[in-house]
Amino acid sequence: MSITIDVTKTNVADLPEKMLDYALEVLMDQAHLMAALWQIYINVDTGAARDSIRVERGGEGMGWRQVRVRGGGYIINPKTGRLVDYMPIIEAKYGAGQQAFDEVAPTIVEMLQNGVVEKMGGTT
Repeated sequence: MSITIDVTKTNVADLPEKMLDYALEVLMDQAHLMAALWQIYINVDTGAARDSIRVERGGEGMGWRQVRVRGGGYIINPKTGRLVDYMPIIEAKYGAGQQAFDEVAPTIVEMLQNGVVEKMGGTT
């Protein structure tokens, strides 16, 4: 399960470099908040699924400006002895990741809009 916010594919892609840096900072902060909320909301048995939720950066050809909040993999479920490969099932059933995203998305938009206006010398 992965929810990706890609700064380079949104309307902020035309902004100067310092604005993209600000957008990445906002996204990283909010991604960590989203991961924490997802860990709170997720319904788990052993905790392995919760422990697999993390923030990753990607986008080698895009200046590493892709931010992902991901769940699954990397963690072994102590009950099954397998990697956590069932996050899509948990997400489809409970929607905790989407709930966390829905909580942070308005803040991301507001922070980006206000930051862009501020960096362009305007007011919000």
